[in-house]
Amino acid sequence: MWAVVTIPPREAMAEALIASLGEPALEVLDVRGDVQANHIRAWREVCSFPGRWVGVIQDDAVLCDDFAAKVRRRLGEAEELGFQAISLYSAAHLEPYLEPAGARWRRVDLRRMPPIHRAEAGGQILRSALPGEQCVLLRRDLAVHYGEFARRHADLYRRFPGVHDAILGSFVNARLGGAADLRSSGASQLYIAYPNLVDHRTDVASSLAHPTHARPRSSASFSRAAS
Repeated sequence: MWAVVTIPPREAMAEALIASLGEPALEVLDVRGDVQANHIRAWREVCSFPGRWVGVIQDDAVLCDDFAAKVRRRLGEAEELGFQAISLYSAAHLEPYLEPAGARWRRVDLRRMPPIHRAEAGGQILRSALPGEQCVLLRRDLAVHYGEFARRHADLYRRFPGVHDAILGSFVNARLGGAADLRSSGASQLYIAYPNLVDHRTDVASSLAHPTHARPRSSASFSRAAS
């Protein structure tokens, strides 16, 4: 039920992560230096798994103890609450922009989330519903539509080079929230497990050469004992 995204220098990291996930997993290797295309491919390929939920996880993820069992419990909660998209990680520097969404869940307050700018976007902005895509799970019947979204919005990826988490969040909100305008600041439909079940390794450099990725990207709420 997992796709692990990685790059050639970090395949050993991906293989070690796959061995520890406790669920079926495949490796999705980026040999083109195109993080967007590799994540789109990962979501397409992971949908080959037959389960109700599928996930994409990055090779530099740190897992809580007894990860697979805790993920299953969280997915059970998500089903009961009607959630169709969840993240098991949120970056610490974006913690001030989260709002409670239940006893053990948070979501991004899109009204306060700082906008993402790119020179290529010509003044258009994105507000990310996803504070880091270290470990994201979608209902499979939602995820199967992402490839078509990516084809229809190919210009969006070109205008925001190197950005994928915000575009994936836009897909989720557009599909589940009925937002025709991807810049809409309606309520986020993507929920974050709190405390986080996944952290971000800080001992390896980001594979993206963008200034925002130079800062530490660890979680503010991760605990290996998180439930």
